[in-house]
Amino acid sequence: MLTPSEAIQTFLQTDIDYLAIENFWVSKRHIPVQNYEEHLDKLIDAPIPQGLPPNTPAVTDMMALLDRALFWGETTGCPWSETELQALSAEGARYKETSALFPEAPVPIRSQLSDNVLLLLDPQGKSILVDLTEKQPPSTYTYEDVKLLLSMLGPDENWQEDMRLKLRLTYAEFSERLDWAEEQLRRYGIKLKPTYAQIWPLDSTLPLGSVQTLAPFADKSFLAYNALQDLRDCLMRYDYSETNICALLKVSSLQQIEPTYFHYYDRYQLPQNVIGDLIRLFLIRSSISQNKAREIFGDELFLTLAALGVFVCISRCEIDDEWKSQCDLFCADGLYFATDHRYIMQTEDKLDEEPVMYIGLDSIGLVHTAPQFPANRVLDLCCGSGIQGLVASRYAKEVIGVDINPRAIRFARFNAQLNGVRNISFVQGNLYEPVKDQSFDTILANPPFVPSPKRQIRFRDGGATGEEILEQIIKDSADHLTQEGKLFIVSDLVNVQTYESKLARWWRGNPAHKLVFCTADRDDILFAIPHSRAAFGQSFQQYNVELEQWLHNFRAAGLKAVNFGYILIYSLPTHQQGSYYLRTIHNPSSPIHEQVRNYFGQRKMLENADNSTAFLLLSDDIHFRVEKDIVGENSKIELFTPNNPYFTTYQINEQVYQLLQDIQRLQPQWRLFMTPSNRSVLVDLIYKGILYLSTERPKLDRSRRVENITYTDKLSIVELNTKTTPTCLSAYLNG
Repeated sequence: MLTPSEAIQTFLQTDIDYLAIENFWVSKRHIPVQNYEEHLDKLIDAPIPQGLPPNTPAVTDMMALLDRALFWGETTGCPWSETELQALSAEGARYKETSALFPEAPVPIRSQLSDNVLLLLDPQGKSILVDLTEKQPPSTYTYEDVKLLLSMLGPDENWQEDMRLKLRLTYAEFSERLDWAEEQLRRYGIKLKPTYAQIWPLDSTLPLGSVQTLAPFADKSFLAYNALQDLRDCLMRYDYSETNICALLKVSSLQQIEPTYFHYYDRYQLPQNVIGDLIRLFLIRSSISQNKAREIFGDELFLTLAALGVFVCISRCEIDDEWKSQCDLFCADGLYFATDHRYIMQTEDKLDEEPVMYIGLDSIGLVHTAPQFPANRVLDLCCGSGIQGLVASRYAKEVIGVDINPRAIRFARFNAQLNGVRNISFVQGNLYEPVKDQSFDTILANPPFVPSPKRQIRFRDGGATGEEILEQIIKDSADHLTQEGKLFIVSDLVNVQTYESKLARWWRGNPAHKLVFCTADRDDILFAIPHSRAAFGQSFQQYNVELEQWLHNFRAAGLKAVNFGYILIYSLPTHQQGSYYLRTIHNPSSPIHEQVRNYFGQRKMLENADNSTAFLLLSDDIHFRVEKDIVGENSKIELFTPNNPYFTTYQINEQVYQLLQDIQRLQPQWRLFMTPSNRSVLVDLIYKGILYLSTERPKLDRSRRVENITYTDKLSIVELNTKTTPTCLSAYLNG
């Protein structure tokens, strides 16, 4: 808006005849008013757009690259540096809303959120929300925050569901983020209705007289989302998390909590506060008074958990009763999982049902290992407590969990509601039977896999060889996978060197990439001892009888060694070529699923005719250890990573050491560095993750060139076993 004096000043500097200010018309003294033709004669002919010169390539493709880089973060083949992208984002990204050539966006882009609120979008920097009335000061947000804010204004729930999957959040986690976004918009006067993820169904009426733990969850329609949200809030409020629990108990993982330490933890290690009492209740089998329990959980939640059979009174007292938990409560990947006690060793532990498996190193390992490909539907076979399916609910639209044990189904449904997961259902049945006419993008399985003298198939035992359920899952999976479906399994691996032929027999689907991870072989005695020992109450004679049974079965079943690891199968279209690859890892205590996903991506890149433009790079995690004797000869060279379980330790010779140093120094293009003599070793190093192909040009001195390098000796690399050998202890059964 101009003041009258500013308007007159502008008027005098132009070729305009009249200026209207309210009811007054102003003209210029001594300057005659001209007609339209006289004004037109003064105009200079405007240049006509000529377009690009002949043979000049259009910029549409480059603009498409810029659009993907700015709004999706896809920088493959991007010609701009990070600094240049930030500058372009700050200058032009706010005009994305009006783009005719590139209307697609991760969320519905809007610059005007209301009559008085504008969004100045800068996806590579800080976006700004501005109140034109200046009642609210401007606020800055990251691009992830902006996408969440804009998804609240989307045309339908599909936008928000897509956002939930992109952020890899459960419904409860996403609801918390939406609450934050709603509060931000409300500050600027933008009022919204609650979204689909913020509306929770009413709890069912609790039945009376339940005997079995979590008995009401046998009914799939039973709901307790709101009560269990209170429990989840309580656990989060007092930082009942794996990190905090491990710090208080001075262990590296919850799987290292042993019963011989329970009394010590209770009396000497844990603090006398709420988090200490939560650990006593849910992990080390101690009791707390009813008054203390009511203080922690509140009267209503305490009574609800008692009615569900989570808490049980173990002694009545005129002053204060003592209460214990009938289940353990594990933390994994930011979620909570109720299971049966890991060690069934007390009188009250005896069950008339099959127990629900605790969260062991196998369960955690599959969570960390299975690639999290976006999926419409995921199947969790032998789901137990539901851990695999509940983690998958973050990246899948729908998840179904199946287990033959009705107790496991009850626990899994409880865990789903405890974690606020609504896109999952659990059904009782034998493997694929409950989903016989259905197909899935991903199948996850943690089947009974222990080679056991107990001939029955149970939650742990997989028959004499441990492979009865494993074989059935793989054989029948093709009938339930989409064309490019994935099958990810954790299992003991019997005679691991035979798995190429085993999978060739068992797999009945399309061509597939079959990747097998192993850790270390156990011979008969190393395998049998952990399964023969009970936690307490076992005589030496009883131990020897148990040990003999396990040793006899090992030999009678033709087992040479039992390893532990993962079978990862990626189905391919019928016209493509499948593969098999076996490699060693440490059983992961931290996520490696992105690196596993990259393995399949690297295979695709190697098979692609366009890989000639890719660059060959060395993984940033790689370290070298060189040892020499006292006279500086007879060197031993090892390649390793300090903290990445995706890698084991590798012994390499001088030639491979030189090869990797050359690659790190040159960062060459694949087509210029690969030769017939080194190709097989380079490909093997890529499959191991030590090397990788990248389409992004490395940041190096352009003066570097690939010399004509030759390696006179044989390139040698030896993969060493790891020491990680998880096992499901018989102590769980032998209390």
